[in-house]
Amino acid sequence: MNLRTLVVVFALSSGLVGSARGARVVERVVAVINDDIVLETELEQYAAPMYRGPDPETAEGKKAWEETKRHALDGLIDGKLVQQQASELKLTVTPDEVDRAVTQVKEQNKLDDAAFTEALKTQGFTLEGYRKTLKKQILEMKVVNTAVRSRVQVSDEEVKTYYKQNEKLTASDKQSHLRQILIAVPDRGNEADLVKKRAVATKVAELSRNGTKFEELAKQYSDDDGTKASGGDLGWVGKGVLVEALDDAMAAMEPGDVRGPIRTERGFVILQLVERKSGDLRPYEEIKDQLRKQLYDQQVEKAQQSWLRELRKRAHVDIRY
Repeated sequence: MNLRTLVVVFALSSGLVGSARGARVVERVVAVINDDIVLETELEQYAAPMYRGPDPETAEGKKAWEETKRHALDGLIDGKLVQQQASELKLTVTPDEVDRAVTQVKEQNKLDDAAFTEALKTQGFTLEGYRKTLKKQILEMKVVNTAVRSRVQVSDEEVKTYYKQNEKLTASDKQSHLRQILIAVPDRGNEADLVKKRAVATKVAELSRNGTKFEELAKQYSDDDGTKASGGDLGWVGKGVLVEALDDAMAAMEPGDVRGPIRTERGFVILQLVERKSGDLRPYEEIKDQLRKQLYDQQVEKAQQSWLRELRKRAHVDIRY
């Protein structure tokens, strides 16, 4: 987990002192979500880490920056709706839960207290601000777990059916030599994180298709510690080993192709097919747990998107951007 597990949104004043006559210049509101609002400065601060385009002062950059902000606004709106659901569900986050999350981040990054504080400072965080961000993130995941994940079940029959379908779709028992770049989404991330990470992954995929070596991009951008140093090399992979989205992309690729970004549970993946060779389908007993997890993740993703759409339908959402 990177220290910057979320984009920090700093709450700014909604009004600035105006002219000498005492007029008040009210900051622009770009969206109203029930009783909440999104300010333009809030949107810009939230979108800034996602932007990977040209200089925003240029015509091309201005267009790209505006597009990034529009995508970011969707994530902010979803985040507001999820936060409002926390109140309805009477869900809270205790200081102990935040303490545990902070400890986990320090352990994963191998940082003591002093190094952790310095790392936060270099990324524009105060400890208090970072704790508030973690609290918000934990609360949002509690809402999703209560409203979505707890209702998703995968039966043995579904797993067996998926395996049989996978077996029938196997083309000459081929295996594929793949490279990947993973742009990870935090474990406790929300829809807003997805927008940010998708923007980064899209830019990386474009660089690869435009001629930048895939191996170098993997070493620079990939969040997968297991393959990053080797240029994203996954080795030889058979059908049914990867999650369905990656499996489907792999099946449609030709050697040299680059596909992505592709959404998975871990984040966004860009794939490159190096070459193919004959291989064997793995036995059901060997991969049934993996298949069950794949199906569960797919169903959770669909259920969460459907749930967010329903929240929007029931809410008063006025976009003014």
